[in-house]
Amino acid sequence: MTNKFSLKLVKFFGLAIATVIVVVAIAFHQLAAQKAPDSRLRETTLSGQSAVIERSLFGMHIAEPFSNLWPEGVASWRLWDTSSSAGLPFWPHLERHKGEWDFRTLDDCVQLAQEKGVDLIYVMGLTPKWAAARPDDSSPYGDGPTPSEPKDLEDWRNYVRTVATRYKGKIRYYEIWNEPNLKNFYTGTLDEMLVLAREAYTILKEVDPAIQVVSPSVIAGDYGWLVKGGAAWLDEYFSKGGDAYTDIVGAHFYQQQHDLPPEAAIPQIQQIQAVMKKHGLEKKPLWNTETGFGEKGQNIFFSEEDSAAYVARAYILNWALGIPRYYWYAWDNRNVVTILLVEKDGKTLTAAGKAYGEVQKWLIGSRLEGCDRDGDETWMCQLTKEGGDRAWIVWNPKGEITLEVPRSFGVRQVRDLTGKEALLSLQNRLKVGKMPVLLSRSI
Repeated sequence: MTNKFSLKLVKFFGLAIATVIVVVAIAFHQLAAQKAPDSRLRETTLSGQSAVIERSLFGMHIAEPFSNLWPEGVASWRLWDTSSSAGLPFWPHLERHKGEWDFRTLDDCVQLAQEKGVDLIYVMGLTPKWAAARPDDSSPYGDGPTPSEPKDLEDWRNYVRTVATRYKGKIRYYEIWNEPNLKNFYTGTLDEMLVLAREAYTILKEVDPAIQVVSPSVIAGDYGWLVKGGAAWLDEYFSKGGDAYTDIVGAHFYQQQHDLPPEAAIPQIQQIQAVMKKHGLEKKPLWNTETGFGEKGQNIFFSEEDSAAYVARAYILNWALGIPRYYWYAWDNRNVVTILLVEKDGKTLTAAGKAYGEVQKWLIGSRLEGCDRDGDETWMCQLTKEGGDRAWIVWNPKGEITLEVPRSFGVRQVRDLTGKEALLSLQNRLKVGKMPVLLSRSI
C-alpha cells in the first residue's frame, strides 16, 4: 500500500514538473516571437534617411579624368589626387612661385565637370614651399607641396580669394583641408587650422554667399599613426569655435586594417555623429568625403566578388547611417587602394565598377526605410520604390546562408550586382552571401 502510494506521488510530482516546464517553454517561445517577428532577432537597426535617395549620394575621386573612362552616374567630383601634365589642381601647383599663377589643370577640371554635369569639391590644402612656415616638411606629393601651415596669413587670404573669384558660380563646395590629423597632410596646430578656416570661410562667403564650406576632413578612427583620433580632433575643433566655419562636416572612414568590410565603419560614423550632436550640429550634413578599401603597400587585394560587394554595401550603409554623400576612393588611382572601378586600360569597368552602377539603379529614386542585422549577421534593408512598391536588399558578410523570405513581403524576383535577374523559388528560400541581392515584386 505504501509503495503504491509513493509511486503515485512520484508520478504526480513528475507530471507537475513536466507541466511547469511546458508552460515555461511556451512563455519563452511567445516572448521570443514578440521580440523577433518573422523569426528574425534584430541585433542592429539603422533607421535610414527620410529623403528620397538622389544621384548626389554618388561622389568620386578620379585620377586621370582626361584619358580614362568617365564614371557614369557620378554626381560630384572631389578634386584631390587628380593629376595631369600641368600638375595637381591645388595651391602648390596653382601658385608655384608667389604671384605666378597657373590655372591650366583647374580650368580643365572645371570645364570637364560642367560638360559632365557634376559639381565639384575643391580641397584647399596643401601649402607651396615658398609660402610654408616649415618648407622642409614633406608631403606624399614630392618636392613643392608641404603639409605646413602658411607662414604669412596674407598669402593664404590671397590664395582663397583668387580661386573663389575665378570660379565663382562654378565651384560651389570648398573643403578647408585634407586629413588634418595625419602628419603627412598637416603639421600645424589645431589652433592654426582654426585661423585658416576662419579666414577662408569669411572670404568665401564674401565672394559668393552660395558657397558651402566643408570642415577639414579628418580620418575618423583612433589609430596610433594619427596625431589625434578623428572624433577627438573634431570635438576640440568645434569646442574652439570651428563650428562657426562649418556648413558641412567632412570625414574619412578608413580602417586601420584595410581588409575590414564596410560594416566595420559603423561605430566610427556614429562617433562622429555623436560629436556633431554634442555641439548642436546634428542638423548639418555629414559627408564621407573619402573612403576606399585595400592597401597596395600592404599587399591587401580582394576578389572580384568581394570588391563588388564592398562597393554596394558601403553605399547602402552610408545612406542608412545618415550620410547623404559618399566620395568613393578611387575610380582609377592605383597608387594606394586596391578596389578600383576601372581596369588598367582605363576603359573597362571592373566588377566593382559594374556594382557601382548597379547599386545606383537600386537606390536612386527610392526611400530606404531602414536596415536590420540579425543574430546570424544577415542584413536586410527595406526600400520603398517610386510609386510605392517595396523592395529589400539582403546580404550576409560572413558567408552563404539559406534565407527564408517572409511571404508577407510579396517578392517574386531576385536581382544581383551584375544585373542578372531570377525568380524566387516557390519555397521562398534563397541563398544569400556577401554579395547583396535585391528582392522585389518586379524589376
